[in-house]
Amino acid sequence: MTNNSIFYVFYGLIQGITEFIPISSSGHLNILEIFFRNLESRNYLYETSAHFASLLALLLYLFTNKHFSKSNIKTYWKILIYATVPAIILGIILKFYDVNYISLELIGYTSITGAILLYVTDKAKKFKLKIKNKSTKFILAGFFQCLAFLPGFSRAGSCIIAFRLFGEDRKYSSIYSLYMGIPIICLSFFSNIKEFDNFIVDRNLYLIFITTFFAAYFTISVFIKVINKIGFTPFVIYRILLGLILLIYLS
Repeated sequence: MTNNSIFYVFYGLIQGITEFIPISSSGHLNILEIFFRNLESRNYLYETSAHFASLLALLLYLFTNKHFSKSNIKTYWKILIYATVPAIILGIILKFYDVNYISLELIGYTSITGAILLYVTDKAKKFKLKIKNKSTKFILAGFFQCLAFLPGFSRAGSCIIAFRLFGEDRKYSSIYSLYMGIPIICLSFFSNIKEFDNFIVDRNLYLIFITTFFAAYFTISVFIKVINKIGFTPFVIYRILLGLILLIYLS
């Protein structure tokens, strides 16, 4: 396997492992491309393939675990649309002004900030908000999800922070973050597709797709099974260490 092929396999593994757990897939992919490709911009070709694979893995997991029952779809489909509106509006604004703010320093700070918020909402009972209406929880979580536009903050992490703040347990906070991932990953996929005049499928994209798909499915399966037992502290520690390493490296 060539060095190029190893890079694409590694890219897919990082995307698949980090997309649905609270440590930021975009932040890790940005770090990878800055260090190994010297790029401080998004690679839409790689992202499109990785997002498509992540989406298929998520849908397969939810289908095989009976989350697509008629009652579940009836309960959540409208809620998820409403919850995605804040991200759509912010995404359009950022696209319109062509905002590009990827940097290792920013990823370092957002990684640490997200870790602190995750720890506080997971551990501190006095910071819980008593919200009984499920629709309200999801819509408010949609505003939290906008934090994921900051590289290194984590879409899954921002949703989990919201649902833990609203009193959901760790497992359901994680499951609801998966639900919220369906429309946002779809939108990201189709948004990236528009960046290309010609979309050429080659060996490298196959490598990204295959490794992302299997890594994502495996990670989701394990994450949902063990999260109530292990809690979010390991992810908090990892994020703080990652942020400190980046900031020390830059100092």
